[in-house]
Amino acid sequence: MDKTRIDAITGLRGLAALLVVYGHTVSWFSLPWKINFSGEIGVMVFFSLSGFLMAYLYLGKKFSALSVADYAISRFSRIAPAYLVILLFSFLIYTYIDPNFVYDISSKNILRHIFFSGNVSVFWSITPEVEFYFLFVLVWAAASRYVTRVDIAGLLFLTFGALIFLSYRDMFPGTFVGAKLHYFLFGVIAGIVRSRIGTANQDGKAILVLHALLLASMGLMEGGWIALPFASNKEFYSSILTAVFGSFLVFGFSFPSALGKFFFENKAIVLCGECSFSIYLLHMPIIYVCHKFLPSPSPLQMVLLIPFVVLVLGLSWLNFQLIEKPGARLIRFMGSAFKQKFIPLLPLATRPQPLSVESETR
Repeated sequence: MDKTRIDAITGLRGLAALLVVYGHTVSWFSLPWKINFSGEIGVMVFFSLSGFLMAYLYLGKKFSALSVADYAISRFSRIAPAYLVILLFSFLIYTYIDPNFVYDISSKNILRHIFFSGNVSVFWSITPEVEFYFLFVLVWAAASRYVTRVDIAGLLFLTFGALIFLSYRDMFPGTFVGAKLHYFLFGVIAGIVRSRIGTANQDGKAILVLHALLLASMGLMEGGWIALPFASNKEFYSSILTAVFGSFLVFGFSFPSALGKFFFENKAIVLCGECSFSIYLLHMPIIYVCHKFLPSPSPLQMVLLIPFVVLVLGLSWLNFQLIEKPGARLIRFMGSAFKQKFIPLLPLATRPQPLSVESETR
């Protein structure tokens, strides 16, 4: 299987983004189909996907200065363009146009958001994600030392540290990676296992049954037929059970099947997956504008649901095409120039295999 592209995973990321949008719009549109923890389920998938893809794409590669540089450029080019542009516009709108804007980015907090450590609205989830990117470099280094030198000291140290973080995860603020570490770690474990399973001898019927069970579980859970045993989103996020389910969901749909292809490899959901970061960042300002023009409950709200969805998806696609893709190309170009000039000066700067970012998550 081509490791640079798993369409079903991209589609699953698209579903996660749509679940977050649904969770934030259900009350304003007075929708009769309230999904408990729909937004949290979407974020759960995002976190699990990050851990899975980091391990799946990188842990089999040689750890070196060039490898880490490629990894950093790949990660930064994926999230920085849309994030920084929307952050800047939010600052300008909040400061000079509308002091009630949903993203209250001001001179007091813009610096911490520039460094990917903010907590305003949906920006909060990007903070532990970026912190995990740094943490993964340590995981990668320890795994590389274990493979090349049979040195387990680094792995034991990381394991011990992870156990401490997991034990105290309820005490950490939600923007700290320690509070969400279980999602990333179980995703990493799923990615490691998946990278060691080939595609030649897979049981197609077993995978089909697995996908049917996963889809049924998601449908029952999101439809309210399965009552989730959490009194708050804090309990949801701190649960080991949700972390295990999230990683198993990603792991399961990384295998091909007719069901997986139908639900997560169709063009519409894959396109949503490709634009998922823009969807995630733009839907709240669009909801805010809708509130501003229709501030009180109105029968028109249900009528406006379809135009609202079209607007979110259309603006997200434009942002993906005009901001994300050109910005990523510019960052990769600058990163390539940096590598050629500075990386050869570092010790052990061996050239790794080329990396692709096409199937990586936010």
